[in-house]
Order: sequence, then structure tokens, then C-alpha cells
Amino acid sequence: MSAQPELDAPEDEVSVLDQMDEDADLAADFMEGLLDILDLPGDIEIVVKEDQAVVTLQDVGSGLLIGRRGATLDALQELVRSSVQRQTERRSHVRVDVEGYRERQLEKLREHCREAIAEVRETNQPVKLDPMDAFERKMMHNLVSSSGGVTSASEGAEPRRRVVIHPQS
Repeated sequence: MSAQPELDAPEDEVSVLDQMDEDADLAADFMEGLLDILDLPGDIEIVVKEDQAVVTLQDVGSGLLIGRRGATLDALQELVRSSVQRQTERRSHVRVDVEGYRERQLEKLREHCREAIAEVRETNQPVKLDPMDAFERKMMHNLVSSSGGVTSASEGAEPRRRVVIHPQS
């Protein structure tokens, strides 16, 4: 009987990956329909990781789906999330990107976080990062936790919730 939990774990992992595959396919279908409606070109790329699926539109040739400071992309993300959740009746772990915009923004946030970590170490004073979404905050907390001499916490309410980096006590 002690072997049973070990046998269940891979099945559970497969189940989660299957759900993410399904979510990604539903999100890609939604995005394909949107491209057709807007008469925009584009290719859809799907990458499924252990904690989320990313659906990226490539070769759209327009910033229309990104918008000013990613506002349209954020709205599109919410539409896709709502559509997938309505169809599957479970929480969606799909993230939508257009031409790598989110990945570029995430790298900028990481660089800013590294600079804030250095500042906290130097001044021994906390530093507040700009507000960001839950996924971005998680990435910043991961970066801080892999750095020595500092800790992090989130503060504020959505949509103004932010990461604060503190010197380690």
C-alpha cells in the first residue's frame, strides 16, 4: 500500500498537464476566432509549463492587441480567462502574450527588481516596486527569495498590489 501514493502522483501531474493542454487549446481557439473577426494575420504558439500554459500570438503585425502599456492585452487576457473558465468550469492557468510583449516586460521587471535588491542591500531600507499582476509578483518574489540578504512581501489591493523588498532581519 505504501507504493500507491507514488503511483498516484504522476497521474495527478498528468491530469494537471492535460487540463492545461485543454485550457491552452480553448484559449488558442478563442484567439484564432478573434484574429478572424479582426481580419488580422498571425500565428498561434502554445507552450505548456508545469504551472501554466502560455498562448502567444506571433506575426500579428500590429500593436492593436497590445495597446498602450499593455492595457488591451490585459483586457484580452481577462476575456480569454473568462471564456476558458466558463467552458471548463475550473480556474484557468492560461497566460496570453502578443509577439513576446509580456516576456519583454517581465525581463524589465526582473532587472528593476535586481536593482531594488541591490538598493535594499546598500541602504538597508525597504523598496516598493510598481504595481503588477499576480503572476509578475510571483516572479519577483521568486527572484527575491533566490537572492541573499533580502525578503519580500506584497502589499495593497488589486489592481495596485505591489511587491515590497525588505532587508533580511
